[in-house]
Amino acid sequence: MKIAFVCSHGGHLTEMEIIIESLPRVPSFTITYESPRTATLPNAYLIRNIGSNPIRMLVALIRVCMIFSEERPTAVISTGSEIAIPAFLIGKLMRARCIFVESLTRVTRPSGSGFLLYPFSDLFLVQWSPLLTRYGHRAEQAGAIS
Repeated sequence: MKIAFVCSHGGHLTEMEIIIESLPRVPSFTITYESPRTATLPNAYLIRNIGSNPIRMLVALIRVCMIFSEERPTAVISTGSEIAIPAFLIGKLMRARCIFVESLTRVTRPSGSGFLLYPFSDLFLVQWSPLLTRYGHRAEQAGAIS
């Protein structure tokens, strides 16, 4: 087993760090954005922030494909933002299990990345019960990350 932890570099990374600490130690790596905060992360691949730029999304898709071809993750876990999109697409092609954890800040409305990645998720977790009706029968409430 090898896990790819994929998230943006702000609050999504804070939530991901809590998830990583709660899991048993297994081989893993992180894909996130370049920033002063992420510069010292161990075993991390840093890419340029995608934002809403389609060219950067294409570049990220190629970069994630190269990283996954080398690392061969069996699971992809993401707390979101747009960086999760290429990771889930490539992860599904490589038959990795894709797990999305909706952000703690999303109480009543889905995030953009959550909305897009719900159909690609093998496990989709929300932290607040009002989101269960906004997503669908495959969403599960996991409680708050803290």
